[in-house]
Amino acid sequence: MDFGIFNLMNRRHRSQTVRKVLVETVEQVQAAETAGFGISWFTEHHFTNYSMAPSPLMMISHLAPQTVRIKLGTAVVLPALYQPARLLGDIAFADNLADGRLILGLGSGYQAYELRRYGIDLDEASAITDEWINFLSQGLGQESFEFHGRYIDLPQTWFTVNPVQTPRPEIWIAGNSPRSQARAVRGDYPLIATGFGRDADTLAEIRAGADETWRAAGRDPNTIRFGTLRYCFVTDDRTAALTFAENARSQVRLSAFLRQGQTELDAPWLPERAFADEMSSEDILRWNPIGDPETVAERLAEEIEKVGSDHIALYMTIGDTDHEAVMRSINRFGQEVIPLVEKSVGPLVDAGRYAQTRNAAASAAG
Repeated sequence: MDFGIFNLMNRRHRSQTVRKVLVETVEQVQAAETAGFGISWFTEHHFTNYSMAPSPLMMISHLAPQTVRIKLGTAVVLPALYQPARLLGDIAFADNLADGRLILGLGSGYQAYELRRYGIDLDEASAITDEWINFLSQGLGQESFEFHGRYIDLPQTWFTVNPVQTPRPEIWIAGNSPRSQARAVRGDYPLIATGFGRDADTLAEIRAGADETWRAAGRDPNTIRFGTLRYCFVTDDRTAALTFAENARSQVRLSAFLRQGQTELDAPWLPERAFADEMSSEDILRWNPIGDPETVAERLAEEIEKVGSDHIALYMTIGDTDHEAVMRSINRFGQEVIPLVEKSVGPLVDAGRYAQTRNAAASAAG
């Protein structure tokens, strides 16, 4: 079990220049590496202030020479937006730049506006992504490869640059839906899900659904490698903690706005509109690992116990959170939170698997 830092790289205000966000992201990832985080994730979005990074592979290539140990992951590449031969080459080259530290997270996307600009309809994106996952899992690491499917048609092609990792970088699948779960179980890929800012019980429900998907496929649910995405901020100041939670709520509002299926927008800077039954900032503060080290550790240990998570990726910055406060939070996470979590659940190397096995035994007994 390990922790990751999730870099959305969103811009709540125009004063957050592209250069400023880039510089701060590099410093935060370097701090996370020092603090003991296992993976740094970079996302892909287009055309709005929800996220400024159009290419997670480009961000990985930028961070690769500025880090040493931390793995660098895409969360996610939207493969339906790419040209097949080009993406195979880009992934292999990025893994070389990262000296074999690349993790390839894949997903179908949910923002109709950005998909439409690449000629993809939201309703078709999932089926296209299913074929892409087959294409990438088969083609990466091959010197000669061809593929003929419904959406991808690649004639025999030579590749002179192979990934460092053999046979290829590890593939992760992102998403909460049964279709995403089915993708993961078919390929024995780790699954990473989000509770959209809600509590460990919500994540446990998502995990229970994944367990059922594994059972329906004739697989043991205890073999699932299950990751989650949550908000996290370490501070002794309740006002600062609530401000971070308010920033998290602003991001949830932008995400909810983009999930309406619209293919046209009035402006690239999105409105932070409240929606029905949304969480309050106090809800987010209460449900997430936000607060002093003891509170953060307690909520993470609760998730490990209830969900059996193998990996917890954390938004350590969101909205317009002050960079220096983020750096202090990351440092304290490594120095204070991780030891407290291990005191509660044992060594992290065993924590997720142990919780899964124990919970399964308890279910069988009762």
